[in-house]
Amino acid sequence: MRVALALGVVAMLWSAAADAATVHHRRMRHHVIVRPSEPVAAPAWYGFPGYKPIPPEENRNLDPSNFGSG
Repeated sequence: MRVALALGVVAMLWSAAADAATVHHRRMRHHVIVRPSEPVAAPAWYGFPGYKPIPPEENRNLDPSNFGSG
């Protein structure tokens, strides 16, 4: 019984030491930047098919009462 317990403790310590070695190993991270060949943002004139653009006076997102807290 003592042998099994001793082997279990040794195996646990051995695996913990192996995990600790990978934690302290410094990895090089290469950041990849992919630049699109075409513009990603939609053009200013883009709209949903069948709908006219919203005039600024009807656009609630531009309403000054929506800004700030209160």
